Amino acid sequence: MSSIKWSYFLTVFQVTLGIVYFSAGLSKLFPSFPNIIGPVWLIDELSKYSLGLFGYFIAIMQTLVGGLLLISRFRLIASLMLLPMHMCVLIIPFSLGWQGTQYINVFFLFMLLSLLFSDRKKIYSLINSKPVSLSLASNKLYISTFVLTWFFAIFLKYGFGH
Repeated sequence: MSSIKWSYFLTVFQVTLGIVYFSAGLSKLFPSFPNIIGPVWLIDELSKYSLGLFGYFIAIMQTLVGGLLLISRFRLIASLMLLPMHMCVLIIPFSLGWQGTQYINVFFLFMLLSLLFSDRKKIYSLINSKPVSLSLASNKLYISTFVLTWFFAIFLKYGFGH
């Protein structure tokens, strides 16, 4: 397949995922907003378990990531942000035994992975870039902070008479 045809598919994938997540987030925040996919009642349902704030967080993040996907300049960062979110969305229909929804979500995962694969050189350059060389004092500060944080966390967990 020529690169021009593939770039058309990638643009369609990007816009589709952007609209789906943008509308999913907004429809949770404003139930009268047109909804393409996803439960608009999520915040109300989570509120029953004192998790309403978490529901708002999900809605805001879906709106943010979907909006970023609609801007070509932010496609890579939005795709990276969307991957763990979509994996969580993907597992829900499997866990609850919903019929059909998991197939749509698997297709969305294919679309998302296609976007990430197309940007693999950028991702590789982020991962493989030469680390900033730190001075000896910076290394000591980093190691000291790392060790002290773990000791503090362990003390908080086990130090109060557990």
